[in-house]
Amino acid sequence: MQYAIKNYIPAIVVIISISGIITGCGSKAATEAPRPWMLSDSLLRTLVVDTASAGPIENEILLTGKITENEDKTARIFPMVSGIVTDVKVHSGDFVQKGQVLAILKSPEMAGFTADQRISVNDMQTAKRNMEVAESFYQSGLNSQKEYEEAKSNYDKAVAAWNKSRAILEINGGGHQTNYVVKAPVPGFIISKRAAESMQWRPDNTDPIFVIADLNNVWAMINIFESDIASIREGDRVEMSTLSYPDKSFSGKIDKIYNVLDPENKVMKARVVVDNPGFLLKPEMFVRVKANRRADSNLVSIPSRGIIFDHDKYYVLVRTNEKSGVQIREIKIDRTSGGRTYVNAGLKEGDRVIASRQVFIYETLKDQQ
Repeated sequence: MQYAIKNYIPAIVVIISISGIITGCGSKAATEAPRPWMLSDSLLRTLVVDTASAGPIENEILLTGKITENEDKTARIFPMVSGIVTDVKVHSGDFVQKGQVLAILKSPEMAGFTADQRISVNDMQTAKRNMEVAESFYQSGLNSQKEYEEAKSNYDKAVAAWNKSRAILEINGGGHQTNYVVKAPVPGFIISKRAAESMQWRPDNTDPIFVIADLNNVWAMINIFESDIASIREGDRVEMSTLSYPDKSFSGKIDKIYNVLDPENKVMKARVVVDNPGFLLKPEMFVRVKANRRADSNLVSIPSRGIIFDHDKYYVLVRTNEKSGVQIREIKIDRTSGGRTYVNAGLKEGDRVIASRQVFIYETLKDQQ
């Protein structure tokens, strides 16, 4: 029995020694917490970091519209006499200067205005002589005061008739002639032309014979559907593009909303005044419009470039207060508009979000966890 115990003692000592080694290793591992992964100084210098901010939500609304002339700088020309067009000097699209002759009408009314002016001159001269004679007779006692005053009244009427005939003739082109000259009242482009040689013009024509527009700035008339009316206000900024210049953007702001619906297509119109250098925008051009509307509620937002999508969830990398620390944080997205992402949860105002090489850093952090 003593022999058996003596033989087992070395085995027991070995077992106790091994268990002590294992226990010692386990306690050392338990006391050392894993160190967080830190960004190197060289990597930090190359990173782009965005700061989360809180502000009104910007909604982007897609609309359509067309370019029209600026009505405040457009002249619609209606000849005030009837006649036959004998000569047309310009064509649609031409640029004209103020006072330039556009067309000539042969008008019997102009002949009548000329005759009336000449008759009124003769009547005025006759009335003046009669007044002078009546005044002379009155001063010498050969006439009564009443007769003198009557002669003076006839002269005043003749002067008024002469002034009227002269004004009518000047309004209609002036000169003793039978031609009516259509002139440009303002400089601009001919955007509509109804005149044609041998055409008969009547004063009751509803369409202007010429339309001249200054196209240095134009109007964009935007269609707003009923579902978008509540989202559009005067002062909202818009960006527009056209089929002719798909890579060029034209900006402006809504300066007037027409608070009635078009009965035919059930849309409300909004007007944007657009500067038009180089006259790129032409009346009747179709435009696509992006309108930005600020909502009343505030959300934290960041530029969308810093978002990471992984396994149906959204994440960002947030810099911690430590010098080189970074943390993975899951976020809940409310919406994305205009290159910014609005966040319901996961971020607060002032958080610093890594916005470059974030996928590489994210994968490295995942492997460390």
